[in-house]
Amino acid sequence: MFEELVFITLCDADSPQVKPLYSSLRGNLRILETYSPRLGLLSKIFKVRDFLASDNDIADDAIIVFTDAYDVLCIRYDPVGLVADFSATGKDLIVGAETVFCHHSADVLPFFLSNYLGQPAKYLNSGFIIGYKWAYFRMLNYIANNFVDKYMMDSRQNDQRVISRFMLENSELGLLNMDIDSTFQFCCTHTYDNNPLRCDNLKSYFVHVTWLALEIQKQAYEEIRRVFNI
Repeated sequence: MFEELVFITLCDADSPQVKPLYSSLRGNLRILETYSPRLGLLSKIFKVRDFLASDNDIADDAIIVFTDAYDVLCIRYDPVGLVADFSATGKDLIVGAETVFCHHSADVLPFFLSNYLGQPAKYLNSGFIIGYKWAYFRMLNYIANNFVDKYMMDSRQNDQRVISRFMLENSELGLLNMDIDSTFQFCCTHTYDNNPLRCDNLKSYFVHVTWLALEIQKQAYEEIRRVFNI
């Protein structure tokens, strides 16, 4: 295992749907169990925060890669290259991005448009996060400590809304040198609406296939399995 890089996800470890991600990372994956029924998607804020706070074996300057469990795959397993590419960005934390503005509050839209209008992906997608442990923890800890005052009314049990709002606020607070992966350098977020996944054109390390309608969720997942022979 590459000592400077830790891959984590949050799910039921016995779920067969996590096996493609686990295999694509050659078993180099820590699975945090599991979503809280009370917190829902906010588990990715509070449970990951608790994990980073309690695991003293992971150095503060280690690079953490968090991905969703069932619709993300590593398509280029190169830990050394990933560390080098992330370090070269000069950023503390980078969150995935997509072309569709969804699961956000409307008032954060101007921020993303003003900063990323000319980029392939303009909007934050929290299914992929890469950053230094200290930076990831600083974001999650700030959100958790200010949740009632700043985030609870707008969260709708959705971590993506919460992190988007944090990114907007961080532009004023200056807590982190933070960015979104607007050029798909690290994770290509492919919004699946019966459009094929063209893996031959992907140059990122990960692919995240999302969907625009729940009825094609299974179709999107099967597309991943077919393209990558899983």
